[in-house]
Amino acid sequence: MKIYNNELLGIFSLQEVLSIASNIEISNAMLILPIIFHKKSLDYLAHKRTNTLSFQDLLLTKPEIIVSINKRFYNFLPSSVNCVSLCLENGIAELDQGKLAFKNKLILDNAIPFIGKRAVKIQAASINVARLLLEEPHNIYDICGVRL
Repeated sequence: MKIYNNELLGIFSLQEVLSIASNIEISNAMLILPIIFHKKSLDYLAHKRTNTLSFQDLLLTKPEIIVSINKRFYNFLPSSVNCVSLCLENGIAELDQGKLAFKNKLILDNAIPFIGKRAVKIQAASINVARLLLEEPHNIYDICGVRL
């Protein structure tokens, strides 16, 4: 069995998105893995020509990315919580007034090609994911249809 979505890639995903956004709501951080670990989402958001500004944009242009996010949210919730915890323990992030704030990179840019092609793609998608997650949590969760 091949382990495709593991904690290393989860921590790396959180690190890359946080390094761009500087801080995000914890509830929004729980959406990073369901987005990045979905092949269609990752492929679209990593593409050089993709310039998605909001989840509303994404819903109109690529609804197939949003349609199953509720299921993915709950499937990846334990991993998301674990990866956030590992980021806090390893000094990648810290909690600051209910937000996850970037501290420093544990996985340096020169190591990314050695992790694999998927890590390179995750890094490329991070700017679009960070941009998406700067919206208010209630707006994101409503648009994505995530039921809490």
